[in-house]
Amino acid sequence: MMLAPAGAAGVVQMLALACLVLLAIGYLVVLALMFVPATRRAARETFPILLTETLIVGVVAGAFFLGGWAILALAVLLTLRTAYEAARVTLPRIGIPGLLPALLVAAGTLVLALLAAPLHPVLLASGAGGATILAIWIARHFARGRPVRIFAELAAFPVLPLVVFTAAALHGGAATLLIAFLLVETFDSYALLGGKLFGRRKAFPVLSPKKTVEGLVTGAVMLMLTAAAAGALLFGFPVGAAALVALLTGLLTVAGDLAASRLKRAAGVKDFPRILPHQGGLLDITDAWIAAGAGLTVLAALS
Repeated sequence: MMLAPAGAAGVVQMLALACLVLLAIGYLVVLALMFVPATRRAARETFPILLTETLIVGVVAGAFFLGGWAILALAVLLTLRTAYEAARVTLPRIGIPGLLPALLVAAGTLVLALLAAPLHPVLLASGAGGATILAIWIARHFARGRPVRIFAELAAFPVLPLVVFTAAALHGGAATLLIAFLLVETFDSYALLGGKLFGRRKAFPVLSPKKTVEGLVTGAVMLMLTAAAAGALLFGFPVGAAALVALLTGLLTVAGDLAASRLKRAAGVKDFPRILPHQGGLLDITDAWIAAGAGLTVLAALS
């Protein structure tokens, strides 16, 4: 099993360092806003969240910087934990509570990812995309078959995107996943700050009450500008292409957040099984990354 092409190792390490640099810039921005009376309160409220983000970014960037088996360990742990959390809140809806069924779903997701890892990216992307569409279709058209519908919802997110994500991590897609992580964290940071400073209108009052239209617009615009500038300066990407990929990543980020929120709302719970302060479960932390990483992997394969 190939974890990453040898020629891509330097790019992955550069991207990992870029994650840490952007995190440092985030600290400087928040600290600067603390000295402005109009933004002091919002900056102070953001700071504890930034500390948690430091741990998340440090773990991810460190694993990708080390490469090899560190990426393998991160992918396996992420797959097992997030699939377990999703199953733990979803399966009780059809009368299957308990630890063991959720662990079986998690183990099955990891096995699917391991089996899919050696596949050609186009085959993997096409198969996963088709399976996701089928799962969504089943969920929409078999509403009376409650177990079938709920299993289809669980498959559509996070199981199938997680299979693509993990297979990419294990077979040469580390750079794509790290780009996705970098873009997701940048979008979330700008959207959070924009929401704190300008947020007035709720974008998704039921599924995600904390998201505001102003925050999402701020996140999207700033992400596109950041990606266009960084892509052109650091990697020589066309400005328009970098901005378009950033916009797509922003849409996938929101889609992942909403998909995870829907699982919780349907189950009547506020959080997935908690794992960190100021966060719910690991799926609360990585839902957007899973969606964006899988989406960009599919896009890279089909393009």
